Amino acid sequence: MNVNSSSSGALIAAYTSTATHKAGNGQGNVANGGQSADATQNDDSVSFSGTATDYSAAIASNTPYFPSRSGMSADALILGVAKPGAISSSKDKTFADVALDARKRMDEKYALMKDSGKPYDNSAQDRNSLMGDLDRRSLYAVATNEGGQFTQEEQTAAQDLMRQQAQLATGYYEGPEDQKKNWRDPFVNDPVGRAKAALNFLDNMSPEEKNTPQWLSQRSTIQTALNQATAADPVELAKKKQLYFPILAEILQNGTSWFDKKEQDEDKSADLLKQLQAAVQSTQ
Repeated sequence: MNVNSSSSGALIAAYTSTATHKAGNGQGNVANGGQSADATQNDDSVSFSGTATDYSAAIASNTPYFPSRSGMSADALILGVAKPGAISSSKDKTFADVALDARKRMDEKYALMKDSGKPYDNSAQDRNSLMGDLDRRSLYAVATNEGGQFTQEEQTAAQDLMRQQAQLATGYYEGPEDQKKNWRDPFVNDPVGRAKAALNFLDNMSPEEKNTPQWLSQRSTIQTALNQATAADPVELAKKKQLYFPILAEILQNGTSWFDKKEQDEDKSADLLKQLQAAVQSTQ
């Protein structure tokens, strides 16, 4: 068996296959001779190369926070921090088929680990290895137990990974303790930038994630707070930052909670949203 079932090159190729498809179609749609066709193909090639480079950089920068077994990869999880909407394992599948595919991939990983002489042990490293080639949509299928085919342990692992992606994307560290010293929060003293990063992450989640009232409520609240803060004059902006963003920070640190069945976390998130909504409304 080939243990390295999800190399960086293969993963990036999967993500950029759409660009390749466009390049192939682009040449056939040119009506004015070979020169235009060559130009279109070259433009698409540059786009493909740029996308691959962008994905490679996104993977490299977050790799230390998703350690995996030797010979196994967590590239899809890593890329999900910067590119939550990137599609690989769930490409061209219904959500039901996404779940079936995730089940198959994970069973194969369990078998590989068992054959290595060290079965899956639910450590962070093994969790990353088990789900390392699942894009965020596939993770969501596991986290929500689509089709009723995932254990509680697997659901929790997927939920934790999705939360980790959201945390890192918005500047809050979550990962191995020995790597924390290397983490640099890109939004220190920039609450507006952090809020914008949160909105970008929310907007690029999978369609199934976005089709929930919890997602809509969280996004609406953050957008409203951001609009109120950035529309103010400098003096008022400083006041509104102090008013809104400590609450916003707690919301972001709580992570994406709509797949999480822990009532305590759900209650906390709902309470924070209510506080932020009340703060916004009090100044309107």
